[in-house]
Amino acid sequence: PGGGVSVFVTGTDTGVGKTSFTVWLLRRLVERGVRCAGYKPICCGDRDDALQLQAASSSGLTIEEVNPVWLRSPVAPLTAAREEDRIIDLFALRDGFVRLKERFDFVAVEGVGGWMVPITPNYFSNDLAAELDLRVIVVAQNRLGCLNHTFLTVRAIEAAGLNCAGVVLNNLTPGTDLAVTTNGEVLRSCLSLPILERFEPDSTAIPP
Repeated sequence: PGGGVSVFVTGTDTGVGKTSFTVWLLRRLVERGVRCAGYKPICCGDRDDALQLQAASSSGLTIEEVNPVWLRSPVAPLTAAREEDRIIDLFALRDGFVRLKERFDFVAVEGVGGWMVPITPNYFSNDLAAELDLRVIVVAQNRLGCLNHTFLTVRAIEAAGLNCAGVVLNNLTPGTDLAVTTNGEVLRSCLSLPILERFEPDSTAIPP
């Protein structure tokens, strides 16, 4: 155990379904006997995302291990920290991951918001992914406009010298909207990456 593969799950924006996908991924791995942990370094607002990751992970995790930094204000971490007169402990973010990686075969790190969300004035969510040296999975809500957001995010990941492992398109419900039904095909034709389409609420996956 320990020292295994890990990923960083980012989004094209906030509210695109990062937690939903990460929970789905953890559950599938647990079903296959993989010792895995979800890690949400920072929560802003409630702690529901972290609680969902804890429930989907292998047993033995406390909520503090899943989520070391909890800010009550539902805004970007930099703003929340200023509102609450707090300084975000960057070492705690890194150390929390290292400790989980020593104990589990797989760690899924869920970022906060999108790819470049400020944690401090000089440290962004993408800096954490780079520092942890993780492969990145991009989650997007499958809707009109997601192509631009997805390409921008993927290109930014690649420009940073990181490995983009693939793109996940989340749908709340299957639809007949032209953009929704063609976004996956367009992404596959433009990106040499795995594209996964998922439908909610049953989380049925349609492989690429």
